[in-house]
Amino acid sequence: MVVSSNIKEWYLRYPTGDPMRKTALCHITDERDFLPANSSMFHAAATQAAAALSMSAADEKLLKENLSALGYKDIVTLAYQETDRKKIGMCIGSRVRDDRLQVAVVLRGTCGDEWYSNFDIGYSAEHSGFAKAADFAELKLGDYVFTRAICVHPEFFITGYSRGGAVANILAKRLCDRYGIDNVCAYTFASPSTTISRRTNRYGSIFNLVRQEDFFTRVPLIGWGYTKYGKNISLSDHGDMTVRYHDLTGEDYIGFTRQCLVDNFLCALQRLAPNVHAYYRRQRQVGDRKLSMYEFLNCVADMLSQHMDDAVADVFFSAMFSDYADLISFLSSGADLSEIVASTAAVPKCSVADSHSPAAYMASLELFLPQ
Repeated sequence: MVVSSNIKEWYLRYPTGDPMRKTALCHITDERDFLPANSSMFHAAATQAAAALSMSAADEKLLKENLSALGYKDIVTLAYQETDRKKIGMCIGSRVRDDRLQVAVVLRGTCGDEWYSNFDIGYSAEHSGFAKAADFAELKLGDYVFTRAICVHPEFFITGYSRGGAVANILAKRLCDRYGIDNVCAYTFASPSTTISRRTNRYGSIFNLVRQEDFFTRVPLIGWGYTKYGKNISLSDHGDMTVRYHDLTGEDYIGFTRQCLVDNFLCALQRLAPNVHAYYRRQRQVGDRKLSMYEFLNCVADMLSQHMDDAVADVFFSAMFSDYADLISFLSSGADLSEIVASTAAVPKCSVADSHSPAAYMASLELFLPQ
């Protein structure tokens, strides 16, 4: 086999677990550039670069190093020391490609009080919590571009994982509307649904990579009318990723291996709250109080943002004997509930978290992409 001498290479690193002490190497090759000439064409190198960037977004220093390795300069980070639910940690860098300014934006996943925003769906066309974070990201990106692209029509490379993927999805849509689809290249990973718009397919340069076993990518519910902008690409059913997951993390995979387990739970969730109004307003008895699903999930946010106290713990244990028992059982699959409540980790290890983890996505991505 003859290997072209014009092959270009990039090496990026990303964390494989929490705490983020262990990292893995992502080796990217392409004949021209890691970004495609046509942003509406799915591109393996762009997918790899976006994945490594978005998975490393929790580590500010590592993310900057990865952007530098890809040739980006003038790198700035914003809101990394904050956990304001109306904001999002983000990193912006730029480079010149074919005499055009090309701007990269990486959106960080959920941190601290941002968990409350994730459960705030709202009644508008876009998920309220994610849309507010996208407002912040759009404003800061606008400031960055204004001072660096005077009289220049910029191109954008947008990516993010989890909450970062959802905000990236909305931000990329807005950039497509403003600058044109040809000038936006976006890859999101593990993104929840973002919109009830019926015109999502027109955003052909936005690619959303999801695992069907990942509960978070399938809420808010499709039965409530929610979807994502752009093209959804499933990483499931491309082989057994558990061996690669173990290689990356040194631990056994305890996440879901069958989509039907998540399918069945989503049907049960739909029965509990058949629409967004019921999600906010239909209350059910939990111990000595009545809570809507939204109010109950805010207690989950208390735990995940590490604001757990005795009152919140009491809600969890009382919920085991309420209409939310199936929800508690599903969320705690693979772990003991008492360990979850007592955990000092932001996201305790369980089947739901493992199915959504960066390591699960990187392991699945390796099976999905052509070798």
